[in-house]
Amino acid sequence: MKKIISLSSIMLLMVLVACSEGSSGDASDYPRQPVTITIPYGAGGTTDMFFREFADIAEEHLGQNIMIENETGGGGLSMYSSLVSAEPDGYTMAGGMGNTLYAINPHLDLMEQDGDDFTHILPVMGYQYVIVASTDAPFQTFDELIEYSKNNSIDFATPSMNNTIFAELINQEENFDLQWNTVNYEDDGETLAAILGGHVDFAITSPVSVSGAEEAGDINFLAVTHEEEIANYPDVSTLQDLDYNLDLNAMIGIGGPDGLPDEVVSKWEEVISKTLEDPRLEEFAENNSYSIPEMDRQEAEEHYEDLREQFGEVIDRVTE
Repeated sequence: MKKIISLSSIMLLMVLVACSEGSSGDASDYPRQPVTITIPYGAGGTTDMFFREFADIAEEHLGQNIMIENETGGGGLSMYSSLVSAEPDGYTMAGGMGNTLYAINPHLDLMEQDGDDFTHILPVMGYQYVIVASTDAPFQTFDELIEYSKNNSIDFATPSMNNTIFAELINQEENFDLQWNTVNYEDDGETLAAILGGHVDFAITSPVSVSGAEEAGDINFLAVTHEEEIANYPDVSTLQDLDYNLDLNAMIGIGGPDGLPDEVVSKWEEVISKTLEDPRLEEFAENNSYSIPEMDRQEAEEHYEDLREQFGEVIDRVTE
């Protein structure tokens, strides 16, 4: 009887050890199963398009499939509520961590979480914004938009708080003389539909989300918000060309819940580095007007700190 009990105990111990070794909680041989990257915006939008291309290449370096999941709502905020409660095992990651979380939320407390509640790994992409309007609009250039806005109340479409702040920064440059009414949409696709449908007068959005409409002659690019012109649209003036002391762009990274194991973070740093250097991603980014950030985590944190200060000035004025 004692031998039977001893044998049973040994077998039970072996099963427990095997289960422990097979658990996703063991980060030493991460990853052992597919990984999900959650996107805070809808399918087909600027962020979604990039991360689907990124995932197709990154999974070759990760050694596991990467699934993209869209969790929309709240102008890109809903995803963070889910992410903060996810297991910090590296199997639930997030794309889209950027300006809203690190530069806007600290001033407005749009959600209970802040940047310290998550693990930011590295930025993976950026893009300049374009100010666009329908070809049927009563203004065809950025200067005409400004003059028209001083005498007429017009509607501005935005898919995120980030774009709204950009608009307010432009308004600030004009001493808040512009009569712009904000109309919120869930993503870039809805924003474009609103422009084409005549429901709003203009928008600040990404080039890739409206390039087809521009090529079809349905919209005009009025200006670029970044200090550098967009390579695919060299004839579109930057705000600095138009004498505005503004340099506004998006930079978006990959991260996860707070407390990700060092092994997981190191693995993703390796995967991100190899993926961003892949010629296929470089070609995709160039063709679709994305930029690839060349900065480490410390440099990214400094970038967001500068942006946080810049945004804070206009947010304080708007919310007084």
